[in-house]
Amino acid sequence: MQDRDKALVIGGTCASMMQMKAVEKFCRSVILQRNHGHMLKRWDSFTEALEYEDFHLLLKQIKRKLPEDRAIEMLEELDYQCPVRKSDHDSNESFAAAVLGIEHKWLMENFGDED
Repeated sequence: MQDRDKALVIGGTCASMMQMKAVEKFCRSVILQRNHGHMLKRWDSFTEALEYEDFHLLLKQIKRKLPEDRAIEMLEELDYQCPVRKSDHDSNESFAAAVLGIEHKWLMENFGDED
């Protein structure tokens, strides 16, 4: 699994736990676009996946292969600077969208609830 997908699995899981459904759906969609056979295909969402031990084993494996210090090191090697400030956003979902490099409006139009 590519490092990008590993990071998206962690991000989608966090989004699920924080009840940011649109971010969760976006992360799952991006992963499945390039990896049609990914384990996430079994479930309709990260929220559902979190109910299964198989998914927890995948998370454990990802955290072992891409620990936080390695992820930070990779960002530093790429000279990545995140200009996004949480204080500039009125919601966690808006902030997460900005960090992902997508417009919050687009995220909601494409992955928000239809309710």
